[in-house]
Amino acid sequence: MDTDSIVKKLMNAESISLNKLKQNQQKQTWLSDTYRQWNTDLLAFRSNTILNMSLSKTYNTFDVTSSQENSISATASGTSLAGSYSVEVKQLAGAATFTGDKVILDPTKSLGNTVQGTSQLTADTSIVMNVNSKTVTLDIKTTDTINDVVAKINGAKDSTGKSLGLQAFYDPTLQQFTLKTKETGAATKIDLSMNTSAESQAFLKNTLGLNTTNLVATGQNANVIFNGNEITTLTSNHATIMGINFSFKSPTIGASTVTVSQNTDGVVKNIKDFVDQYNGLLEKINKAVSDPVYRDYLPLLEEQKSEMSEKQIEMWEEKAKSGLLRSDSILSGLVTKMRSMMTSIVDNGSSYNSLSSIGISSRSYQDKGKLYVDETKLRAAIQADPDAVEKLFSQLGDPSKGTSGVINQISDVLQDGIKELTNKAGYTGNNQYDQSVIGRLLSNTQTDITRQTEKLYRKEAQYYRQFAAMEQAMSRLNSQSSWLSQQMGGGM
Repeated sequence: MDTDSIVKKLMNAESISLNKLKQNQQKQTWLSDTYRQWNTDLLAFRSNTILNMSLSKTYNTFDVTSSQENSISATASGTSLAGSYSVEVKQLAGAATFTGDKVILDPTKSLGNTVQGTSQLTADTSIVMNVNSKTVTLDIKTTDTINDVVAKINGAKDSTGKSLGLQAFYDPTLQQFTLKTKETGAATKIDLSMNTSAESQAFLKNTLGLNTTNLVATGQNANVIFNGNEITTLTSNHATIMGINFSFKSPTIGASTVTVSQNTDGVVKNIKDFVDQYNGLLEKINKAVSDPVYRDYLPLLEEQKSEMSEKQIEMWEEKAKSGLLRSDSILSGLVTKMRSMMTSIVDNGSSYNSLSSIGISSRSYQDKGKLYVDETKLRAAIQADPDAVEKLFSQLGDPSKGTSGVINQISDVLQDGIKELTNKAGYTGNNQYDQSVIGRLLSNTQTDITRQTEKLYRKEAQYYRQFAAMEQAMSRLNSQSSWLSQQMGGGM
């Protein structure tokens, strides 16, 4: 008797409930992964697309021109005001700087070497540098090259380990040493006056070519006249005035005219990009909640997979996963709310108080909420009342009173959806057996699988014991039958 074959068939029947548990566990795992991916996607949309549409710069895009581009360049920000501005740069902000006289140094040789009959450094010395009230002492050796000295200065740090912020350079073509602060402005200062010894004075004068009669250098502020107002407090050549970001490159020849004009094309593009991204998200959700369910395609068991190719498994599981979120209440509810928000009226003090009023609307019910942009109408609204268009999208307010902009309403709806998805299945990166609804269900299912598996082990052992006992009984019966046959045969 083939006991193993019989027990296997019996156990196949006994395993039906366990297999159902495993298939259910797999389906719940897929569902958890799908919910978590939606959680991630919605969060990304809210953190990027929605956030960008809430920023003023999205609606305040400008073109900026300067009549003296070589002296002044500028860019606009979200707070810029369109108009023409008179800007004269009388003086640039400057760093505290030392520029040495011509000195002949070979960067490849140590300072103790003789160059054209003269030794640049006859003995080791040190120099004291005070930069913006931070002091450091640098040791200079005859074995150092000028490049070593430059590296020591550039890497100089005070007692707290903070850089002095110096830039040193020796140009062998110009045969000139330069020392300056990285910062600019009248408050920057390099003080070398503490170097009073003969050795340090000789190093500064003979090696670096500095004028030792004046060992203090200070920077300077920029001097700019903006619309007739003189500004002398700018410590940098980059400044923001009237929401315009200026870069001053050189003094101007008289006043330059900087013109800031609204770039309607930029605003139109930003809004159209948002509509495209919104439509993409909406289409993806609509597909998820309407995908067909193939009820005959259950999750595959391991023994079933072993009899299939990878391609067959892939095609099967594609069918098995289809419709996981069909008519899902969270995503379906999200779509309904989003579509409602996109048709809402916003109290922004203008007739441009809805998306449809600026040329953004659906065409038919079959579009399932997809939006289309009438660019001509949108452009006209932006040109007529740009402030109203911005408020329509990004105005802060109370949704119940109709004062909240469309973007803020959508943001709130997405946040609620993300919370629901997190409660349902947790979030990506978290343990799948968490305290979410599906996490607890997976934990319970795993407990049932473990319990059922142990039960089947015991059942299998029981079958083997029973068949072993049966075989022993049959063996005894056969022995008795054989004995009886022999006895009956012997009596004849």
